[in-house]
Amino acid sequence: MLLLESLPAQGDAIVSGSLPDGCTELYEIVVEREDQEFNLTLVTRRDPEAVCTMALVPFEEVVDLDIIGLEAGTYTVIAQDQQTEFTLDVDNVFQEDPIAGPDDLVIAHNAMVEGLSIDIMESDPVQVRANITGHLPDGCTKIHDIRSTRDGNAFTIMVRTETPGGDVACTMALVPFEESHHLEVEGLPAGEYVVRVNELSESFTLDTDN
Repeated sequence: MLLLESLPAQGDAIVSGSLPDGCTELYEIVVEREDQEFNLTLVTRRDPEAVCTMALVPFEEVVDLDIIGLEAGTYTVIAQDQQTEFTLDVDNVFQEDPIAGPDDLVIAHNAMVEGLSIDIMESDPVQVRANITGHLPDGCTKIHDIRSTRDGNAFTIMVRTETPGGDVACTMALVPFEESHHLEVEGLPAGEYVVRVNELSESFTLDTDN
């Protein structure tokens, strides 16, 4: 289990094992949660007419668990006869932080992100840009800033919004937004990287050390 240091936290279950022969492939991993337990069901598929090598084929998969909104506590992740645990020290929810100032703003993580794409710019060193689209909850809420953190090969992007405090009259219709954010990729080694925003994820590859 890998917990990403974001706000709220995000979690990945890393599942490894072996497929029975060279024709069997991992079709999907189904995740079901009941109370404090996540149950992972590994589904494979195989062509019954294919001629296959009979040697075991190792695999490793990363499964994104939906842990946003969970209460503080210890949770168990189960895959067949294997299990592991992770602990949330605090309730894993979007939090608001009042910021003192003349506008009496409230900073929050309440942007509804609905689209994520990655652009790789052929420069030296290479630059990578994340394009984010979605909606703001009302006519008063604006984008405050966009931040990103990196844990190994995973980037987590946080879209923070600002809303005037007090009794401010706002239109309640959703407001679309489109923003771009440059990732800090200078100095990274060649390899595949994952970018996450809320429950969305995309990957990109650096062919050479950057």
